[in-house]
Amino acid sequence: MKNNYEIIDTVLTLIEEQLYDESLNLESLAASIGYSKYHLHRMFSAVTHYSLHEYIQRRRLNEAGRQLIESNKTIIEISQEAGYDTQRTFTRAFKAVFKNSPAAFRKQREFMPVQLKLNVYELSNQRERVMDIRIIEHDEMKLVGFTGNTKHGFNAIGRCWHKLHKYKHKIINRAEPDFLIGVNDYSAFEKQEQHPIFKVMAAAETTSFIAVPKGMNHLILPASKYVVFTFHGRNEDSMQPVAEYIYGQWFPNSTLIFNENCCYDFVKYNEQSDDRGESDIEYWVPIL
Repeated sequence: MKNNYEIIDTVLTLIEEQLYDESLNLESLAASIGYSKYHLHRMFSAVTHYSLHEYIQRRRLNEAGRQLIESNKTIIEISQEAGYDTQRTFTRAFKAVFKNSPAAFRKQREFMPVQLKLNVYELSNQRERVMDIRIIEHDEMKLVGFTGNTKHGFNAIGRCWHKLHKYKHKIINRAEPDFLIGVNDYSAFEKQEQHPIFKVMAAAETTSFIAVPKGMNHLILPASKYVVFTFHGRNEDSMQPVAEYIYGQWFPNSTLIFNENCCYDFVKYNEQSDDRGESDIEYWVPIL
C-alpha cells in the first residue's frame, strides 16, 4: 500500500502527464487516486504549500513562459494551450507570476523558471522556500571581513562567520548595517576526492576601505548583472540545498548564461529576523 508521500508523488506525475488536459482539476485527480476532494486538497496543500489549482496554474504558466522564448507560437496560441479563454486573462495571470507581460517577456529572450515540477521527497529542502527571482544590475561592491578556504574542510566557513560576528562592530562605513554577506570565490577552484576547494569570505559591505580593522581582509566584487533568489529561512541554516536547487535544477531549465569573468556567488543575510528567527535571505549569481 502506498504511503501519502507516494500518493502525492503520483499526483505530481499525473499533473505533468495531463498538464494541458482541460479536465485536469481537483475532482479528476481525486478520482484517479481514490481520495475525496477534501482529503486530497488538504494533504496536497499541507505537503506542497500550494493548492492544487494554484500549482497547476503555476506549472502551466511556467511552460507558457518557456514557449514564449523557445517557440514561434503566437501569444494567443500559447494562452489557449495554457487553458485561458482570452489573451487578457492570460496576460493578467502571467504578469502576476513573471512580473512582466507575455509580449515584454518574449522580447527579453531570457527564460527564468518560476515553477519547476516539485519533487515530493525534497520538499523539506530550503529550495521550496524560494519566494522571488529577479535580475538586477549592480555596481561594484566593497567588502571587509574574514577570509579562508575549504582545503581542510567546510569548517573554515564557520570560523570566518564566528570571527565576523565577534568583530563586526569594528567595521566602519557599512553600506547596509542590517546585512552581512557570505562569498564563495571559485576563481582558484579545485576538486579533490573529499570535497571541493574554494575561497570563502564572511563580510560586510562598506562604502570605502578606510581604516580596515587589523586582521580583516578587503575584496571588491566587480559590477555585474545578477540573478537573485530570495527565500525565507534562518541565517544559520546550510545553503547547500539552495545551491543544489539553483545550479542543479533551476539553471539547467533557464536560458541564462553564467558570467565567467565573475567566478563567485554570494549570499546576503538580513540580520533583522522575525519572531521565529527567520528573515529574507538572498542568493546572488553573476550572469551575462
